[in-house]
Amino acid sequence: MSFHEFNPFTGRLKQSTQSQPLYPLSPQPLQSTELPVMMYDTIKTKPVKVASSTVGNYSTLPPKLAELYKKYQADLSKPSYTLGGRKDKVLYAISVVGVIAGFATNMYYLIADKKNE
Repeated sequence: MSFHEFNPFTGRLKQSTQSQPLYPLSPQPLQSTELPVMMYDTIKTKPVKVASSTVGNYSTLPPKLAELYKKYQADLSKPSYTLGGRKDKVLYAISVVGVIAGFATNMYYLIADKKNE
């Protein structure tokens, strides 16, 4: 008997090379003689505790980045490109000029194409 599996790329079923289906059925038998372990809440029940192997493996925020967070979150009413100083204003101006130049070029070629038709 051949089994099929779903191919997410094509969205179709393809023939599987496995000898038994692993999806959506588990390889364990459906009827088990073992009963599931039931745990009832009592006074002696304790929450599970996970002990970390090492305590010092947490990273902290670099001080320079913490200063930038404070700087940019100080006044949220101002645009962010004005908070970074002169460098951010220059980058913003270059972006605006690039957008305007791209729009003008697009309009020029669109109008030129309309005239050629």
